[in-house]
Amino acid sequence: MTAAAPQTLQIADSGSRLDIALDRPDERNALTFEVWDDLDRVTAGVERRDDLRVVTLTGNGPAFCAGVDFAAIGAALEVERGSYPSFIRRWATIVDRFERVAQPSIAAINGPAVGAGLELALACDIRIASDRAVFAMPQMRMGIVPDVGGTSRLARATGEAFAKDMILTSRIVDAEEALRAGIVSRVVPHDRLAEELEAVAAAVERLPWPSAYFATLAVDCGPRLDPRRAADIEAMADQVMLRQEEVWQGISDFMAAKGLRGLNR
Repeated sequence: MTAAAPQTLQIADSGSRLDIALDRPDERNALTFEVWDDLDRVTAGVERRDDLRVVTLTGNGPAFCAGVDFAAIGAALEVERGSYPSFIRRWATIVDRFERVAQPSIAAINGPAVGAGLELALACDIRIASDRAVFAMPQMRMGIVPDVGGTSRLARATGEAFAKDMILTSRIVDAEEALRAGIVSRVVPHDRLAEELEAVAAAVERLPWPSAYFATLAVDCGPRLDPRRAADIEAMADQVMLRQEEVWQGISDFMAAKGLRGLNR
């Protein structure tokens, strides 16, 4: 039986690329149990796909994601508040998949990325922002800690001092400050965001497989290892890649173009 189409996500699947858009624009793409369930099914499917080369994530409407829809979550929980830790762990597992899947993931942050929405974006390998995007971790204003990996991922992206500042003060960070801090790697005018996402996704999609997976794995693991072990990961990756004829053809084409000078033409 074919799985039901997600009701809270817009999905486009080309076979080698999967585009995911959070699709509750009237609610600023806030996360309900239904959204988490849809994300769970879609990301679990990505893990089983050998044909996919890249996954993208964005939001429909003016916001990327306004975080958890606490009104909807509270109504669904009713008085069973004791279940709270268990579903947080499930949500964290769903967010982790964006970081762990073999395919590189690209977040196109089209507007506010708040709370769990920012935590979801931080799990993606590449983060591009519209100049209209803003970022915040306001959970501490409610007396709760960012709880789906946000503290550790924000600290890895920005450093501990900036992460503590942002989390403890709940302040709003604009796109340019987010770029300087390392929350995102690019900021583009809002009307160019889709074009920029297309260009980045197409570049990743063209890479010989699984070189993109090996590269993101090396970047994720390398800083936590001593330099020798980090270099070992790189060497093992290239031992696999250099067995592929496609790679040798790429090396030949690169050399024929005189290396980096050829890239500037």
